[in-house]
Amino acid sequence: MRGNYAIERKGIAAIQAKLADLELIWRETSTGDFGIDGHIEFLDENSEPTGMMVGVQVKSGQSYFIGETDYTVSYTVNEKHQKYWEHYPVPVLLILHHPDRKETFWVDARQEFRTDKVTGNKVVIPKSNSFIDATVQDLFENAGLTQTEYVKDISAVLECMLTRTTENTAFDISFFDLFCLGMTNICRSLYFGMDLALKIAEHKLVSANSEFGVGMGYSDYDFLESYIRFLVSQNLVHANYSDLLIDLELREMVPKFIVPLSRRGTALKHLISGRENDLVERGNLMPSCYRAAQEAFVEVMEMSMFPRFRRVTDVSKVLRSNPFSTNFADAGLSDCGKGSPPAET
Repeated sequence: MRGNYAIERKGIAAIQAKLADLELIWRETSTGDFGIDGHIEFLDENSEPTGMMVGVQVKSGQSYFIGETDYTVSYTVNEKHQKYWEHYPVPVLLILHHPDRKETFWVDARQEFRTDKVTGNKVVIPKSNSFIDATVQDLFENAGLTQTEYVKDISAVLECMLTRTTENTAFDISFFDLFCLGMTNICRSLYFGMDLALKIAEHKLVSANSEFGVGMGYSDYDFLESYIRFLVSQNLVHANYSDLLIDLELREMVPKFIVPLSRRGTALKHLISGRENDLVERGNLMPSCYRAAQEAFVEVMEMSMFPRFRRVTDVSKVLRSNPFSTNFADAGLSDCGKGSPPAET
């Protein structure tokens, strides 16, 4: 037992030494440990805690490297830990440490499960993921850390949004357009999707009586991606950034989402409305019943559902009469969540 404890502490010590070099806070879990040995917190440029954290599970010992290849090392996860890590509120860094070779490898286990990269119950860690070589950006990317500079002054954020444009007359949109026209849910939430961007660009072309249609290039897709990263980096929305990265980086597509505005995002909304009021009072703008910061409605388009109504009904009917080998009673689903709870045992 003492030997095992010493080996475990060597792994923790290696992690602590690396985090000290990166000037990050390490908070070890002292009691009630289940799949998490501690948390790492990101510090801002003033060395102040930010509340941005990732969980850590450290496994130290030669036994964890049995079956390794020249390029990978694998870790077998039991069902309880798999479920726990997948639903954990922050990324979970699984770190394997070889005390004799002083080699340490890591991977975001939560992201591995959420992206279906795990085959069976084995998390495969590339040896290129050396924890010793990891940067702060590497460790906190899935937690929402972007390389976009954080702008403290909300007025400066507004100015930035006004000036960030595509510079493409066939796809003329700005961060300001996307933010104002994406507000929904009584301006409590923000919507984003390719359809929103296209509608904005199409409207501007029609207003300009352009004979050309919408045209996009790679730089325009990069612009939309930079808008998403801007929302996160400026703390304007409460977004699950790790989930957005699945679309952005793994699927190479523009994600679609509705996320709540943060307190800072709400402050930006109020700032826009205040500036609009000032412009009306000065006579720079005509009064209007419409506002720049006003909600739009987001709905499921019937045209995409109508052809499938009958199909869904048919499939449902056949599945009810032919439940294959599924035994709903054995699965505890006979009442579909209704009725009396099961008796306590």
